[in-house]
Amino acid sequence: MPPSLSSLRAQLGPLAQTIPQLAEIFLQRDPLLPGSVYTLRRRCGKPNCRCAQGHLHQTEVLSYRGGPRPQNVTPQPGELEAFKKWTEAYRRFRQARAQLVKLHQQMLRWIDAIEAERVRQGTEKFQALRRSASPSKSKGKR
Repeated sequence: MPPSLSSLRAQLGPLAQTIPQLAEIFLQRDPLLPGSVYTLRRRCGKPNCRCAQGHLHQTEVLSYRGGPRPQNVTPQPGELEAFKKWTEAYRRFRQARAQLVKLHQQMLRWIDAIEAERVRQGTEKFQALRRSASPSKSKGKR
């Protein structure tokens, strides 16, 4: 037995209500910076440095992925917070986009199921009307 239209609509409704939440992310005005800010830990190579005993030097870097190849950039101290904000906005944007793609796929499955059920109902009603409106074959013959 095919699912009822009301159960199909009940499945579709909550999905449709998620779209405005995602739209808020898409409509924000912050710049988007493809990349991420992270702490790079490394040794300098000097034998008497503290990093030789395991206390590595730390530098905040931006791994920028906007060009043909990723590149690590050491931002100026005043730029770091802006880069963090923009890369986080980019990550949220991409996650919301991926979520929207999945949401649309789910919605299309439910919409297709609703269409199939409505077509089935329409076909049944059409055939019932045709049967009731057409004269029976025995009445028209002599």
